[in-house]
Amino acid sequence: MRISAPVCLVLGTAALSGILNPAAAQSIPSPYQHIEAGSEAGPFVGYASVNTGRFGYGPRGGLLLGARWGIEVAGPISFETVVGVIPGTRDVINPGRAEGDRKVGEADVLMTSVDARFKFSFTGRRTWHSISPFLVFGGGLAFDLAPDAVDDELLDPADRFEYGTSFHGIMGAGTRWWINERLTLRGDAAFQLWRLDTPPGFATPERGFPSVEEKEWVSGLRLSMSALIRW
Repeated sequence: MRISAPVCLVLGTAALSGILNPAAAQSIPSPYQHIEAGSEAGPFVGYASVNTGRFGYGPRGGLLLGARWGIEVAGPISFETVVGVIPGTRDVINPGRAEGDRKVGEADVLMTSVDARFKFSFTGRRTWHSISPFLVFGGGLAFDLAPDAVDDELLDPADRFEYGTSFHGIMGAGTRWWINERLTLRGDAAFQLWRLDTPPGFATPERGFPSVEEKEWVSGLRLSMSALIRW
C-alpha cells in the first residue's frame, strides 16, 4: 500500500515534535492543587497544658474541646474564629498556711476561650501533595463558666481566687491535609497566654510573700486535631 507524500510529511513532523519536545507528548501531574472552597468549619479535640501560676491556684490543663470556622481571605491569608473549652480543676490555696500545706481543696473549672485568628499558609491558595502547612496567630477572651466552688468557702473572701475575664492570646503552627475537596483534617500546636488576677490577701505584708503582682501572665500549650467540612 502506497502512502502519499503529504501524509508522510505530517506523520514525520508529529514524530519529530514528540522527540524534540517530550512535554508535548506526555502530561506530568503537578504536586500543587488549587483550593476551590473558600469556607470551612468543624469540631476539634485535643489537650492543653497550662501553667497554674506562682501560688498554684490557677486552672490546670486537660481535655480540650471546641469548634472553629474559617474563610479564605486573599492569597495565603485566611481568617478564623475559634471557641474552645477545657473542663478541669484548680487547687484552692490558703495563703495563711505554711508552704507545702496551703492546698485546702479543689474546685471545678470550665475554662472557655473565644478568639479570632489570622492564618498564613505556606502554599497559598494551593495544596502541596494534598497538604498545606501554616502559621496562626490571634487573640480574644478567656473566662471560667464553672459555678462557685464549695471549697472556696473555707477561705477568707480576700484570699479567694476568681478567674474573671482575661485576654487570651495564641500563636502556633500546623497543617491541613485534604482527604477530598470537601473534607480536610487539621493538626495544630499552639502557644497560649492568659492572665490570672492575684487575690488581694496574698499581697498583705503579714503573709511575707515578696513582690506579689496584682496580675500574673501564664502560658500553656495546646495540641488539637480537627475534622473540617469545606464549601
